[in-house]
Amino acid sequence: MRDVLVDSNILVLFLAGKINAGRIGQYCRNNLYGKDDYEYLVTLIGAYDRIVTCPNVLTEVDNLLNGITGDDKYEYLKLTKAIYQSSIEKYIASLQASQNSYFDDLGLADSVVLLMAQECDLLISADSRLCDYAKAFGMKVFDFKEYINSKLYGLV
Repeated sequence: MRDVLVDSNILVLFLAGKINAGRIGQYCRNNLYGKDDYEYLVTLIGAYDRIVTCPNVLTEVDNLLNGITGDDKYEYLKLTKAIYQSSIEKYIASLQASQNSYFDDLGLADSVVLLMAQECDLLISADSRLCDYAKAFGMKVFDFKEYINSKLYGLV
């Protein structure tokens, strides 16, 4: 099985696109992402068998998206339940995450993600600092912020 670890900022984009691709900018804290970015992300994730996640990521995503109202709220709840059923949720103790040298720089959630990424085939994140650490440790990474910047400069 090929596993992809999707960081919280990218999982928000993934869910926002599934909820309503026309409102991605409203749900993603900024207007950098559009429907084409969501579609590209779906293609990236689709190349893997399973999404791997953790309570830290799911809590961050829920904190950002749980305020959705109306029909989109119903769609959000339906999608999150489906992701909970189809993904692999792993737990890393906060104590374990805090005992690494990068904890001081990355914080708890990203330290957990970095530990989990060691066992995955790809990490997708828009947190360039996290991506840089993962690359330094020899992990396969797709830095979504780097991708967006390349698009803005016409390199992609």
